[in-house]
Amino acid sequence: MNLAVTTTDAFATGKIENTGLGSRLNKSFATGFQGQLIQISQKERVEIDDREEKAKNRLMKQGIEVDFDGGPKGFPKTKVDFIKDKNGNLVLQNGLPVKKEVASWYDVRHMIARNTFEEETEIVTNDLGIPLINPVTGKPELKAKVDENGEKIMQRVVKINPKLLNDSLFATNELKKIGITSIAAPKYRPGTTVIEALEQELQKNTRGITASALKKEGLNLSNFPRGTTIYQALKMVENSDLQGVVDSKKAKELVRDVALLRAEEIFTLKRFKPFGGDNPTTAVELLYEQPEKFRPTPAEENFKPLWKNPPQLKVDLGKMSTQQWRNAVIENAKKVNPAYSEEEISAKFGFDRIIGLGSGWFGRNG
Repeated sequence: MNLAVTTTDAFATGKIENTGLGSRLNKSFATGFQGQLIQISQKERVEIDDREEKAKNRLMKQGIEVDFDGGPKGFPKTKVDFIKDKNGNLVLQNGLPVKKEVASWYDVRHMIARNTFEEETEIVTNDLGIPLINPVTGKPELKAKVDENGEKIMQRVVKINPKLLNDSLFATNELKKIGITSIAAPKYRPGTTVIEALEQELQKNTRGITASALKKEGLNLSNFPRGTTIYQALKMVENSDLQGVVDSKKAKELVRDVALLRAEEIFTLKRFKPFGGDNPTTAVELLYEQPEKFRPTPAEENFKPLWKNPPQLKVDLGKMSTQQWRNAVIENAKKVNPAYSEEEISAKFGFDRIIGLGSGWFGRNG
């Protein structure tokens, strides 16, 4: 098949099954390329190129560098286009356009930049119209520009969001580790950001990326409540600043909280989820707040709150008697467990079974 492209251009987008050649009136035609080819006019191509150039200039002014292929450095390919010769004509192979993946400045701007609004300013002048110079900065004095009603005039400014920039660069590197350098259609929906693309791969556990992140902190699904998927497990312990990376502190807290839940014979989060307990930590908080509601099989009629381990107690055993030490331990524990009596706390620590084995020796009998 020969493509008679003279006053029109073409590019690829979307994921649409190949159909028959169809009518030229609908501005589309199909080829063996898995995707959709759309004919556009020269005017539309100029508009696209102009949009790209504006996005490029804006991002470059804010520190984004140009890569060797003309795209924004550090970002993945985002679009499928077609190779052209020096005259601007499509390069054909076996009668079909030869596709190429490109990094769109406009797409990257969409990923990392947002609209902000700033006051318009004007130079302050004296009665003769001469600009007044700030003696500290050596630059002309500026003042906010106002409209006829005295209201400040605001102007729209597109600025790179530092967090979006860092998160996008991080996501790009993470995708590279699993061999993904393009987020172009048809694999990803047009307009997908690199952060969204990485999230999709985390959900699919591509090349074991999610399981590997958990393994680095010594975790696997056996450490989580029953019924937790590998992706849900990652989100429970994910670092709030690094996508797909496990937070060591959260990992330790999870192991602690899961152990507490299992001690209460609670092995899933099913009963907690309707009340916001979608991870072990929030589930434990609910359990502390309303034990009578979330304990599976209460052992007594009058419910007590869950036992909390008291803060570390530092004592000098050489300067106190056995009874003084026991009293100090009980008093320390009562501060965080006021609902428990001294007898219950004593039994909790096993003081009812303690025997003396000489000065400074304490042990359990049996």
